[in-house]
Amino acid sequence: MTTSALKSAPAAAPDEHEVSPNVEMYLKSIVRLFDGAEPVPTSAIAHELAVSPASASSMLKRLDSDGYVRHDGRHGVIPTQSGARIGALTLRRQRLAERLLVDCLGVSWEAASAEACRLEHAISPLVERHLAAFMGNPTTCPHGHPIPRDDGSLWQHDDAIDLADVAVGIPAVVLEVKNEIPELLRFLDEIGVRPGVSVSVVSRERAVGLQKIEVGGKQHAVSVQLAAAVVVRNPQA
Repeated sequence: MTTSALKSAPAAAPDEHEVSPNVEMYLKSIVRLFDGAEPVPTSAIAHELAVSPASASSMLKRLDSDGYVRHDGRHGVIPTQSGARIGALTLRRQRLAERLLVDCLGVSWEAASAEACRLEHAISPLVERHLAAFMGNPTTCPHGHPIPRDDGSLWQHDDAIDLADVAVGIPAVVLEVKNEIPELLRFLDEIGVRPGVSVSVVSRERAVGLQKIEVGGKQHAVSVQLAAAVVVRNPQA
């Protein structure tokens, strides 16, 4: 990369000032959990970050006083415009780092999320822009989760439906795996279920909580619960 290319990069936006990694982690979690309307419960944030409710409540009060969230008492918090932007850009850097780790360094996709969380706080806006360009401006992470845009805006997959709800016998393309539990990701990798892969439901027995799927010409029995964690494009949309 040339010196001139670095000099020509745009300056960071005014609200991209540095905050502590702890603040970034809280805001990222709030953005992940916020549905756009209802406050995010303190208990959900505490669970996401593996901290005590008391610790989460104390931190949320601080974020409120700093203008990053609006604390609605026992109901939880709603991110402000500034807080949402910082949280979304932190999430963007995590998911870009996941792509780098998996696509370029060969890290397994079940380990990528935890490793990327360590890297995201060290990625500056400048490095983020060059990393995105180097990776070909990916729109999703290895698990299929949408990568927030560089302006901090979020987006979701269109015509998405859980694999557990797909009609029997109709192929559907995998968009996303909701959970990042290592054991679940390892199993899905073993049977070939990844974003971009075509999957068909061969049979479904809801009474016993099982369904049979076909991937790459091979059939596998999976739980309906696991199938509900796999998001596909609705083939009938």
